[in-house]
Parts: sequence; structure tokens; C-alpha cells
Amino acid sequence: MPLYIKDDRIDELARRYQAAIKATSKTEAVKKALQRALDEQNAQLSLADIVSDFARELRRKGNVEKGLPADKQFRDSLYD
Repeated sequence: MPLYIKDDRIDELARRYQAAIKATSKTEAVKKALQRALDEQNAQLSLADIVSDFARELRRKGNVEKGLPADKQFRDSLYD
């Protein structure tokens, strides 16, 4: 399916990228740029992964034996 972009700035960017990566055509340059952008997006960690890693690191650094128990009285005091 064809992709038509009628924007001189985009055409210039594609032409410059084509020259920079020595692509055989602007179409190839656009394809490589889009693939690179998708690869970068997919390589990013999700928010759930970031939170999970953070919690895992806290558990690793923490020392449960040194802390006080989080009993009912303590939890209730948080809401006073």
C-alpha cells in the first residue's frame, strides 16, 4: 500500500537521512527510520516492569529484621 507524504520538510528529512545512512532510496531510508523508532519503543521498559524492578531492589536493600512490625496500631496511626 503506498504512503504519500506531501510535506517538503519531511521530504528534506528523508533525503538527509538517506544520505547519512547511505540508503539506496528515500523509501529505504524511511523504512529504516521507522523500524529503528519501533525497535527503540519496544526496547523501553513498561511502567509495570520499572515498578517491579524498583520493589525488587528495595527488598534486596532492606533489612526486615531491623524494622518494627507493621501491626494494626501502626497502620491506624498512619491515618490519624
